[in-house]
Amino acid sequence: MFGWFKSKSVPDHNETVAPVEEFSDPSRIYEYFSDLTGIHFDQKKSIVTPKISRFAKECGCYTFDALYEKLHSDLCCKEALINLLTVNETYFYREMGQIEFLGHSLKEEKRNRRILCAPGSSGEEPYSIAIYLAEIGCDLSKIEIVSIDINTEVISKAKKGIYPERSLYRLQPELRERYFTPSDNGFKVVDSIKRCVIFQSCNLFEPEFLNIGVFEVIFSRNMLIYFDYETILRAIEQLKKVASSEETLFFFGHADIVTKISMLKEHYQDGIKFYTP
Repeated sequence: MFGWFKSKSVPDHNETVAPVEEFSDPSRIYEYFSDLTGIHFDQKKSIVTPKISRFAKECGCYTFDALYEKLHSDLCCKEALINLLTVNETYFYREMGQIEFLGHSLKEEKRNRRILCAPGSSGEEPYSIAIYLAEIGCDLSKIEIVSIDINTEVISKAKKGIYPERSLYRLQPELRERYFTPSDNGFKVVDSIKRCVIFQSCNLFEPEFLNIGVFEVIFSRNMLIYFDYETILRAIEQLKKVASSEETLFFFGHADIVTKISMLKEHYQDGIKFYTP
């Protein structure tokens, strides 16, 4: 009669019970991220949602609601999500027509000039501008380039100025030799170019953005393509606030503005489209 008591299983209170996962509706996360950054993933949700699910579990959250609450209370979690979803692969000397156009207009300038790259990602664009201006004989001591990005990881990479060979594939060998030194992890930008560029983590839509000062030239390439129309207007309005005058030059990516924006004046010169306030 005691056999029944011997065979009955007793719960092991030390056994770890797997949490119940529920990742069916990410809408609150997408809405939160869009409000924070202006970025929309309407055409990419099937790719992005699994990334967010994995991220949630890495943060110890097993529902999107739990992640939503954590994002509001944990600044490190919020920053990590921004870094995860705003990685942008780029390379040196990309879309050079606009940079060459700018170089010709600055070559004879004797006044100080400030150039904004918003966003500047991991630094290839602002460094490309500095390299090209150096190549055509501009006085770099009179030029300051400020590169901002919401992603703190790419800002850290840009400050180090070390890039793999694939990022330099558009550069001629003589440019590599003049402006880079080989390092264990790739190629490092020379100090004379690094001194021209200031990197700063910054959100275009937060009040602190205005603390960066004003600029005679503003590059904002391949950012607006992630925004809906209303957010594009908000972004341009913010950028206009840091224009030094009505002569400030605005350069956007080829796919950034697909319709006429009334708050900017559109210009064509030498085959290049640019804007002024």
